[in-house]
Amino acid sequence: MISHKIREGFSKTFTIETRPSDAYVTNKSTLDYLLSTPALISMIIDGSCELLHDLIPNEYTTVGYHIELSHINPTVIGEEVTIKITVSRVDGNRIFLDIIGNDVGGKICQGKYERVIVNKQKLMEKAYRRTVPV
Repeated sequence: MISHKIREGFSKTFTIETRPSDAYVTNKSTLDYLLSTPALISMIIDGSCELLHDLIPNEYTTVGYHIELSHINPTVIGEEVTIKITVSRVDGNRIFLDIIGNDVGGKICQGKYERVIVNKQKLMEKAYRRTVPV
């Protein structure tokens, strides 16, 4: 059992001004004036890491395991988004988070995110073992 300080109800709220790099641009589709779902997920990952990082021992980290996100409304690039991440449940090394995102017009996303506490060294060893051909 990993000793950590993460508790149900802990939360973090942060506000980010969206930038042009947060838009979705590919060869097939260009929405260069709207916040993309991948950028929104990246904001959620960063925020969850910030919430949890100081609550676990230094030799551990958290990794994303499962995310469910509904990106329900568009946000124009340049607008601020506010995301609230709340620990809804802790089950050993599994951390369950609730996510709500808003912009000036109201709710833009909601979802659930599961992160797992892992030993950094063991994670890297496993990753390197997977790169060796069998």
